Amino acid sequence: MRALRISLIVLGVLAVLAVIADRVAVRFAQSEVASQARTSLGLTSEPSVTINGFPFLTQALGRDLNHVTLGLDDYQAEVDGQALTISELSADLRDVEIAGDFSGATAERAEGDGLISYEEMTRAYGELLAVSDSGFGVEFGYTGDGRLLLTLQATAFGQTVDVGEVPGELVLEDEAVRLQVNEDDIPDVGGADVQSMIREQLDTGRTITGLPDGVDLDTVEPTEDGVRITISGANVSLG
Repeated sequence: MRALRISLIVLGVLAVLAVIADRVAVRFAQSEVASQARTSLGLTSEPSVTINGFPFLTQALGRDLNHVTLGLDDYQAEVDGQALTISELSADLRDVEIAGDFSGATAERAEGDGLISYEEMTRAYGELLAVSDSGFGVEFGYTGDGRLLLTLQATAFGQTVDVGEVPGELVLEDEAVRLQVNEDDIPDVGGADVQSMIREQLDTGRTITGLPDGVDLDTVEPTEDGVRITISGANVSLG
């Protein structure tokens, strides 16, 4: 009986040691994945990485991680070549295959979301318009009912006109994002030239690029905090 108790104690200690070794290994692996992701995605700091599932060592030996969660405070994308910061970007990576020499990994599937603040949209869109010297200006906000609130300005013949506030929506067409506004909602100010400029700029699609390879933009939705985006992709490389 005494021998049985000792055996059970030994088994218990071994089990605890195995769990500790597994957790130490997973923390090391998370650090390595974060470092590789920082390099491959061109980040200024390492993202948060969580390798889910237990035991980790069994997954590592098979070089196939079931579920990895990646989180980034800020991610630099582009809209028509102009820098655009996406905040709170998180991604769920599924069936992550580790390279033979452990130098990188590829996720079979990925999906996630992020946020573009209205301040960031106003800044990026304003710089785009400044480059084109369009004479058009817009400040982004939220109406409270799932739509954008656009505060419009237009400059023609050296005169700046405050057009007013207009509700609008974001439409995703292929890879382009376009503002959609009901023409009846646009205040009839500034004359025909100003009205034509406003409609031309609102109808211009803008393309968001610079997302990780293999990842596409799925949806864009105005919320109280900013425009929430969702992304998904396949065969996404982590270095």
